[in-house]
Amino acid sequence: MNNAVGSSLLKDKVLFVAGVGPLMGQATVRIAAQEGAKIALAARSLTTIEPLAAEINSAGGEAIALQCDVTDEAQLASAIEKTNSTLGSITSVFYNAPFYDHAHNTLDIDPELWQTTMDINMMGAMTVARLTVPGMIENGGGAFVFNSSAAGLYADGVRLGYSVSKAGLDAIVRHIARVYGPKGIRANSVYPFVMPPEVPAEMAKGFADLNCLRRSGTPEEIGNAVVFLLSDRSSIITGQGIYLDGGLFSRAHWPEM
Repeated sequence: MNNAVGSSLLKDKVLFVAGVGPLMGQATVRIAAQEGAKIALAARSLTTIEPLAAEINSAGGEAIALQCDVTDEAQLASAIEKTNSTLGSITSVFYNAPFYDHAHNTLDIDPELWQTTMDINMMGAMTVARLTVPGMIENGGGAFVFNSSAAGLYADGVRLGYSVSKAGLDAIVRHIARVYGPKGIRANSVYPFVMPPEVPAEMAKGFADLNCLRRSGTPEEIGNAVVFLLSDRSSIITGQGIYLDGGLFSRAHWPEM
């Protein structure tokens, strides 16, 4: 970590992160640790999250690594119980476990692939919320951020299952905000735009040129936004889908004159 732990944006928060990928997930975890959160890193493999937890702990923070498949309710329940018993009651959740189904470009779906898409992108999020909301209510509230996608709002023609799962995820987010808001619980979605480093430079530039800033967002920019939404600084923001895309969907995509 580049910065020592000691900031206070997430002081006294216990953050459960489901899905800690190499881009937005890891960036968010590092920023949250710098801002004072105690963090449980949950992922299918311990390969990347154990070194990240060790990095946070060596910098003076507090983190644990938990092997967990979000499609397995028993594993999720165990990971959440371990978090509560080791770090304290969960106050914050970042759901960042994605699955991309690029094969669904027609209505002739692959049932198994379709079910996997729904299980990871939507049902896993639902299960995490169901298992953590009671503890949040007992402790006076909490905050969720779900990594969603504008694909749930706009047709891209190549990821039908992904689009349906993200639209469903956003419905879950609004439901949590509506039903549990009076109990002090907030929930928001984010729609990020970050080009992975393995994308060829010319292709990445082509995509980035579509937004207002003419560049891709960085994992750190997404992480900063997520941490803000999990913090008390955003206490009035709930039930929203927040575009973190450099204005990609705020402009018309016809050729400029």
